[in-house]
Amino acid sequence: MSQAILNQIVNQLEMLEFFELQELERAIAKYLADKQQATKQKPTQKPVSKKQLFQEWDAISDEEAAVLKAEFATQDLAFAEVVLSDYLPQLQQQDKI
Repeated sequence: MSQAILNQIVNQLEMLEFFELQELERAIAKYLADKQQATKQKPTQKPVSKKQLFQEWDAISDEEAAVLKAEFATQDLAFAEVVLSDYLPQLQQQDKI
């Protein structure tokens, strides 16, 4: 996780009240316990080779490929917006140093 995202999370945490932080802590603990339980229940899978991944990608239809590309494009754009929102202020701060 990038430092910019961590900084945004910390800034938002500072705005929460104590009881809200306690509620968040309980929710995170439950999420982690559920995730750990789900991980234990999954059978161990052997790693997938790059060649196999390419073969699977080539096997999907053009429509499926377009949907996946659109989904990841949206996620990539959202991630870039979050990361770059602090970029200019950080550059300006570095220029002052």
